[in-house]
Amino acid sequence: MGRNGKSRALICFVLCMIMALPVYFSSAVAVKAAEQQTIIIGTNAEYSPFEYLDDDGNITGFDYDLLEAIAKEENVKLVWKDMPFDSLMGSMEAGDVQVIAAGIGPTEDRKKSVDFSDVYYTGTQCIISRKDNPIKDFEEMSEKTVAVLEGAQSDMIASGETTDYGEVKDAKVKRFKNASSAVMELKNGGADAVLIDNIMAEIYCKQNSDLQYESVPSTAEDTVFCIEKGNTELVQIINDGLAKVKKSGEYDDLYQKYFVDTLENSEDVTDVAATDGFLGLLSFIFLQDNRWKFYINGLGITLIVSLLSVIVGILIGLVVALVRLGAAKKGRRTILSTIADIYVDVIRGTPSVLQLMIIYFAVFHSRLGYVAAVVSFGINSGAYVSEVIRGGILSVDKGQSEAGRSLGLGYKDTMRFIIIPQAVKTILPAMGNEFIQLIKETSILGYVGIMDLTKAASYVSSRTYQMFIPLIVAGIMYYLIVKCLSLLLKRFERRLRESD
Repeated sequence: MGRNGKSRALICFVLCMIMALPVYFSSAVAVKAAEQQTIIIGTNAEYSPFEYLDDDGNITGFDYDLLEAIAKEENVKLVWKDMPFDSLMGSMEAGDVQVIAAGIGPTEDRKKSVDFSDVYYTGTQCIISRKDNPIKDFEEMSEKTVAVLEGAQSDMIASGETTDYGEVKDAKVKRFKNASSAVMELKNGGADAVLIDNIMAEIYCKQNSDLQYESVPSTAEDTVFCIEKGNTELVQIINDGLAKVKKSGEYDDLYQKYFVDTLENSEDVTDVAATDGFLGLLSFIFLQDNRWKFYINGLGITLIVSLLSVIVGILIGLVVALVRLGAAKKGRRTILSTIADIYVDVIRGTPSVLQLMIIYFAVFHSRLGYVAAVVSFGINSGAYVSEVIRGGILSVDKGQSEAGRSLGLGYKDTMRFIIIPQAVKTILPAMGNEFIQLIKETSILGYVGIMDLTKAASYVSSRTYQMFIPLIVAGIMYYLIVKCLSLLLKRFERRLRESD
């Protein structure tokens, strides 16, 4: 190829590159735009029919389907996070979620922290009471015990924080994490009334023939999606999509499905035991809608989190124990030993549920729930395991250390080959007990929205209005796990004694 040929080839190459640049940059922008259009939604899936878990444990409900329809119209992707209702606002302020879908009303206090979408539902507050003790208005509700969903509009009305809809005087307010627990409190006689949205009131009263409800006309309230403060682009996306869904008629279809059809299909569950007998009651609780699956899944999560946590705890505990023993041998505190002492003191002096919530919400920012749980329980277990290991090592006769030195072994080798192997016999049974204790401690996982065994029992209770049997079954499952582990530990200890 001559010089002219090479020049023409070079010019063609440059021109092709120039022509490709717009395609490249547009692709890059498109990829970046796609990344920015992933919206994180926070919800509390215990407020049927707005948001709840289906038979397979997946989030569903009116709010879910509505936002998914909006996302489809606006070509954005949604990522859903289930968490306690009273944690939603804090998670948004921390930047963990961008939108809250939880049947929330627009108040002036909330407006200081979040922006609101257009109104997508309007309801009224209703008073649910027992038919043998009816309560019809706020005046009759005064000085009574009122159950509410913690942090909801009903909470603020009953506690007197807002009087815009009427005044409730001197009521004793009982706050619950989910609405069904509030209704069960009423049915069990622990409350005189439940203050709740009208759709929820209608469904609960149809499911429970011993309950009735009264609407409070002055409490008409709009429901909106809460959006992170200052994100006008996201507000526009939600509002535009909502308008399109309403115009297409899909909104009306969802309203019919979740409010009208759900109400018509609701069954009275009050007298299941009386009409179907004990076996029929068991079938209703566990077999209907495959509720037994929640127990199996919850059991698996409980065991996996416990096992991984005890492994993390052993690793942390071993390091902490050796650091503290090393400082004791030297007769002086070091920076590491001081940190280790503070760690053990703080962890042992604070509740594990508080540690879990700090790790999940403050450290992991509501992400990677299972990882956060393992880290939290691992850190908690490590403090106790370190004391077990330290005590086991200190229980070895001092003459063993002297024997190691007489053989010319250094401190590390003496610990590795002589002291720790002997301490293992003391440590391992206590480690087994720590694993058993950890299994029971995981019952607090529901505080961060993880469906463990205890949370599964609570969920089944909220759907069947049967408290005793679902909780007893969970208790039996815990007992069987602990009993099996205890038998294995006893067998293991016998083998250790035989080797002496």
